[in-house]
Formats: sequence, C-alpha cells, structure tokens
Amino acid sequence: MDLKELTGKIKRSLRDAVDFGPKIMIGIDIGQSAIKACVLSSDKNGTSFKLQYFCRIPLSEGAIIEDEIHKEEEVIDAIKNATAGVGAGINKVCVGLSGPSTISRRLQLAGGSIEEIEDQVVWEAEQYIPFNVEESTISFHLVGENEGGGVDVVIAAAQNSLILGQRGLVEAAGLRPRIVDLNLLACVNVFQFVKNDELRLSEGTSTIFLDIGAQGTQFIICRDNTIVFTKEIAMGGVMVTEEIQRQMGVNHSDAESLKTVGDENGNLPEEVIEVIDQVNESFIADIKKTIEFYITSTSDESFEKVYLTGGGALTPGLSEKIESVLGLEIQFFNPFEKLEYGKKLSEEDLEEVGFLGVASIGLAMRKFK
Repeated sequence: MDLKELTGKIKRSLRDAVDFGPKIMIGIDIGQSAIKACVLSSDKNGTSFKLQYFCRIPLSEGAIIEDEIHKEEEVIDAIKNATAGVGAGINKVCVGLSGPSTISRRLQLAGGSIEEIEDQVVWEAEQYIPFNVEESTISFHLVGENEGGGVDVVIAAAQNSLILGQRGLVEAAGLRPRIVDLNLLACVNVFQFVKNDELRLSEGTSTIFLDIGAQGTQFIICRDNTIVFTKEIAMGGVMVTEEIQRQMGVNHSDAESLKTVGDENGNLPEEVIEVIDQVNESFIADIKKTIEFYITSTSDESFEKVYLTGGGALTPGLSEKIESVLGLEIQFFNPFEKLEYGKKLSEEDLEEVGFLGVASIGLAMRKFK
C-alpha cells in the first residue's frame, strides 16, 4: 500500500469514527425488479420530512431471485446509477432487507430489565425464526407494557449471509452502509408517519396496510396506532407476469407489457384478463387466510379499511377484488398527504414514488447517530 492509499484509509477511518459530513441517509431498496434510492431532509426533531431525491433503476429479469444475486455487476451498476444524483458528500446508506431470510414479529414477554428482555427475545425468537438463529442477527423494539403485566416487543431478524451480501453490494457501489433495516418495518414507519392522526382517532379499530411488490407483499395490521401483526407474503405482481408468460408462450418483456399496457390498441386481451383473475384469486386467498389466522389468534375483527401501495397494487382488477372479498373499504396509500416534496417533481414523479418508493422513503427516514 503506497502513502496515498494509506493516507486515504486513515482519513476514512477517522471520518467513520467522528462522523464528519451530513447526517443524511440514502434509503436504498434493493428489490428484485428495480433498485430504488431516496433522500429526505427533515427538521431538527424529525417530525416533518421533505422528499429531496428519488430514483428508480429497473433490473433485468433474473438479476435477483429471492435472496440470490445472479447478476452482481448489473445490480452494483444500478445502485451507482440510482444514487448518482444525490449530491456530493452524501454517501451513508440505510439498506432494506426482505424475503425468506428475514422475519418480523410482535411478541409478548415477561418484562424486566433491558438485559432480561434481551435474553427473553433470543429465547422466544428461536421458537419463531424459520432459519438458524446462531447465523442470524436479531434486534427488537420495545413497544410498551401490555395488559398482562409484561411487555410487548417487535423483533426483527435476518440471516447474516443476507446482511453481509447486501452490505457488500452497497460498498462495491462506493457507498457506506450504516443501518440495515427490514423493508416491512420501513413501510410501517411511513404509514404511521402519514396516518398518525387518523390512526389515533380510530381507537378500537384495526387497519390493514399492504405493500404489494414484485415477488413479495408486506402485510401489516395496525391497531390503536401500534403494530400488532406483520407478515411477508411470498406473492407479488411478478406472479401475474410469469403466469401470462407460461400460459401464452411469450417472453418476460412481452408478458409484462400485456399486463400493464395491453395489446396494440391498449386493450387487455380476454386470455390476459383470465390469467390476471386467476392469480388475483390466489393472492386474495392468501390475504384472507392471513387475516383469519390473525382473528383466530387475537379475536380482533374490528377492521375498517385496507390501504394499498406497491407496483403490484396496480394489477388490473385487484383492488376491486380485495374490496369485494373482504368487504372493506380500499384506499390507495398516498405518502404525500403529509410528506412534503420539491416543486421540480411532476405529478408523474409523485405517482411513481407514491406507489413504488414507500419502503425507500421509510429507510431514508432513519438517521445515523
């Protein structure tokens, strides 16, 4: 290592130690269909946020499948391109995780000191985490005391291999990963920030929030402005594309076009509508099963409405089908009810961020301390 390289390494180490530079996070959602990057500004108390930057870079088919990176160079280049316009000196990242190597769950514990609660979290987590606990990282958030005299916590866990892999991608793109979060909990942060007043006024009722992504759906239930249930469902908008591809014998690009645009006249062919209906029914059956599990576990049937976001929420006929089957009011979630934004953003930009960028917004809300 020459003198210049050594000096640079020492400077980076010192900068990491005392955290020189702006304390702004780039929220990066490494999805299976696209990389999304977001930067927010906020007031000193973190009670208001303004969207300063958002960029979405699509990935080719098969670049990421579940937790496996199959086209590493493409993903790294996409991260670089997605963050190219964030501004000089802004390189700290909060990266989001999702998929089968992650889990979030609310638990009831006996309580005690923080050290005792930590021990209980590890013990209880072993009962629920579907992967090796010893090869995972577990964190928790203390919600508060419950009616039984104990405490409620929300745990988050991810396999270390996934954490290290995502960190490695971010570092290879020339950025500095500082926080690792779950996309599911990032969505919760945005939902509670935007709907805080409404959730407080609807005491005694429960609200469902669905972020329908490409290959997974974040399922969240809030009651009395508190997370009471979370689950990641392994179904998303790409399932429709893949089924059109399989049944109609077309490639992935043509299948996606048929789903979103239709034929040359802008109409959805009858066979495409049939495929979409089949997948929608299967997806809603999973949603209904999840709700029934929650009701059986809690006896809570006080649902008022369902909020939808994510690219998969735009699947033709899906929102109407959910409303019909569940018998609940459906609303599309709009983060800009409370999130401020710059004048340069067009209506098209806002719609893209509103449907596709909720997780990255929640990740960008995190601040490095």
